[in-house]
Amino acid sequence: MANKHKIAEPIYQKIAIDIASKIAAGKYKAGEKIYGRSMLAAHYAVSPETIRRAMFMLQDVGIVAIESGSGSTVLSAERASQLVSRFRNISTITELKKNIETLSEQQKKQQDDILDNVHQLLEYIEKFRLASPILPYEVKITQDCRFLGQMISEINFWQSTGVTVVAIRKGEELIVSPGPYALFEAGDVFIMVGPEDSHSKVQDYLYKD
Repeated sequence: MANKHKIAEPIYQKIAIDIASKIAAGKYKAGEKIYGRSMLAAHYAVSPETIRRAMFMLQDVGIVAIESGSGSTVLSAERASQLVSRFRNISTITELKKNIETLSEQQKKQQDDILDNVHQLLEYIEKFRLASPILPYEVKITQDCRFLGQMISEINFWQSTGVTVVAIRKGEELIVSPGPYALFEAGDVFIMVGPEDSHSKVQDYLYKD
């Protein structure tokens, strides 16, 4: 039987969009502090680390400024509105929540959606094979990785290796286009694309002091 993987959008991204929608709606105003990473984590039923990644995403697009030990300051409701509008072209926050509920209740539809996404990923990878010397390959993250618990962006992964992470496999779950805030966690399998000689460079970078 073929392996089936659950396609998942990063949770931190959903939370970032939800917070941005509240800023755009005026719940948090420019200059106001957003405190309580633990409270936000409890509200969204996620870890404080997930909230941290969501706030980093908002900071990267100029919506908030993170201040160590004193929460985050709202910078721009306009940019928050722009971010929400951009994601609304794909789906509204409500629709995303409904999609999650529907996929969990309708197993057959979920499996069909999974297969469609996996086929799209395979087609995407095949295009890389045919169009250029950039080839996809997998790298398993073990306990020996020197960047465990760190985000892709924190270690300048692309700048140091010239390799792009296109997906991450976590057990039966496949996260496509994980973005710069994905963590290096033991047991995960990173699917990467890069030049033919990049595999050894990645191994050296992740596992050699």
